[in-house]
Amino acid sequence: MSSLREAQKQLTRDVIIDRALELFTQKGYAATTIDEIAVAAGTTRATFYAHYPSRADLMRDFMARVNAVLDRADGPDRATTAVELVDVVRGGRLPDILAWLESRSALWPVFRPYLDVLDEAAAVDREVRDLVRGWHEEVIADIVRGMQLAGSFSEETHHIRGTLAFTQLDYVATLWTRRKLEPHREHALELLADSWYHLLCDEG
Repeated sequence: MSSLREAQKQLTRDVIIDRALELFTQKGYAATTIDEIAVAAGTTRATFYAHYPSRADLMRDFMARVNAVLDRADGPDRATTAVELVDVVRGGRLPDILAWLESRSALWPVFRPYLDVLDEAAAVDREVRDLVRGWHEEVIADIVRGMQLAGSFSEETHHIRGTLAFTQLDYVATLWTRRKLEPHREHALELLADSWYHLLCDEG
């Protein structure tokens, strides 16, 4: 019975998340009410709050979905980590960097809508802003870890290099979810891969 109850709880949470994403995308984060999400999910305001005491709690599950799609798992320090990203930076090969970027770009339609909502929520909610910033730092830490393992560049430049690389990736990905610039994806990824290679791997 316990496992059945847990499955039912998860199903309710999944429906709430799905309907919330639809409403946030259509109306915007700030303009969407809890009552609207509850009605769209076929439940009540009380049930919503039983699962998500605050909007920030809902945003944490949005982030959990992003991590699941990207195969980011909890590391020993409880931060999420993407082993493939660390390995690609450590390897330092341009074809591997491009292949990794292409594999992630194929997932943009799946996870970028969640990140777009999280970015919008972060603009008005400090708790969500801290959540998003923390996630950014986790991705940057993976890039830094790759450079450390490769022994590339001086240690004092690692974080700024990782930050620049992440910012480039985030900006290019945003072009497709917000501006729909699909026709130039191939060229953009090639340029991004080349930039990452020189920024993170090539000391020549």
